[in-house]
Amino acid sequence: MPETTVELQGYDKDQKDMMEENCIIVDNNDNIIGKDTKVNCHLGEGKLHRAFSILLFNTENKLLIQKRASEKITFPSIWANSCCSHPLYSDNEEDGIMGAKKAAKRKLSQELGIDTSLIGLNDIKYITKMHYRSRADEKWIEHEIDYIFVIKCDLNINPNPNEIEQTKYVDQKELQLLFDAADNRRLNIGPWFRLIQENFLSDIWDTLDNLSDITDDELHYMGDCE
Repeated sequence: MPETTVELQGYDKDQKDMMEENCIIVDNNDNIIGKDTKVNCHLGEGKLHRAFSILLFNTENKLLIQKRASEKITFPSIWANSCCSHPLYSDNEEDGIMGAKKAAKRKLSQELGIDTSLIGLNDIKYITKMHYRSRADEKWIEHEIDYIFVIKCDLNINPNPNEIEQTKYVDQKELQLLFDAADNRRLNIGPWFRLIQENFLSDIWDTLDNLSDITDDELHYMGDCE
């Protein structure tokens, strides 16, 4: 039995199938150096790979957040931003920002059930990217260069229950209450979402109608986080 098959024994079939997809392996400067399966990228010490995080706001400037399904292999049952996943080493998703935008559309459909014919690539606003590492448990890890995108649009959602347990739109005060609850150990929040909230989200909320003011070409090195 292949090693990856052994490592995925006991997990949900749909989630196992997605763990066989090929992520984009990069160096510390986000240059592509290869590809490997999601399972190999997240197992043990992991391999640095590309990811993306989407912040979906409605026209009332409320942010969609989600509680990840218990079936998720890494970071199950935690609260996170609207949608997050990985560009794949296929279908030109390895093509920098534009490739990550294509991946974002794919996952908005697969994860949130959004009709992505209503979203153009220009509607997915790139903000910046960050490099971080966070251990989920003794077995799984995230080690990513995460492209951060913003969409402001009223969209119908039909969340995939295999991916998402719960969704809700929140304003800034409501989101802060969620983080306060996490600080008091009453719930768990994804480490990448915490980094976004601590470093970028306030500026994003303040400039939702003119995001070009805060877009940058930097790669922010965040180090290890919880």
